[in-house]
Amino acid sequence: MREPRPPSLPWHTLARLGVLAAAATPLAWLLWAWHADHLGVLPEEALLHYLGRWGLYWLLATLALGPAFRLTGWTAFMVVRRPMGLWAFTYLSLHLLVWLGLEQAWLWDFIFEEISRMLHLQLGMISLLLLIPLVLTSVRRAQTLLGLHRWRWLHRLAYLSAAGGLWHFALVDRGDRPEVLASVTVLVGLVCFRLGDALITRMTQRRPG
Repeated sequence: MREPRPPSLPWHTLARLGVLAAAATPLAWLLWAWHADHLGVLPEEALLHYLGRWGLYWLLATLALGPAFRLTGWTAFMVVRRPMGLWAFTYLSLHLLVWLGLEQAWLWDFIFEEISRMLHLQLGMISLLLLIPLVLTSVRRAQTLLGLHRWRWLHRLAYLSAAGGLWHFALVDRGDRPEVLASVTVLVGLVCFRLGDALITRMTQRRPG
């Protein structure tokens, strides 16, 4: 008599666990590097830039899931979109907290003065603030309350957030890093895909017969 197979996890659970492992690994390395004093002579600055870069990478990866689903029809891309977006917000929020706490020592008068006179700080703050309504409406119930059409329009703010974040990144690094150009290229490609896809869909819907 054949022995019963042990129960296996559903594929969507495995996909979410994969995202969790992929997102937690850089954080685990960062904690180890901080504890082991492997972040260089300016560990606070290294920590700040590391979190910011990973936040942008996760945000761009999240934006790429919609086009990936349109091209392949593989539902796993949509299953992991929410957790990936939340991880992007987590990294970017930690980026902000490191700047506020370790870089500026919670000196609010100085913080507001810095923000008021530095464009890259204004862009970074606005880009993060744009993500807050997306996080708050990321649950399925929000789609029902807002209606799918309005919900989709709201979540297009993610593209503005990514654009502002990359501008912030370019100003901080003066556009010298290859990652800046590569990230901008990815975002432009995603925007072009979405615009082209929307145009094709509209033309198809208007075609008679």
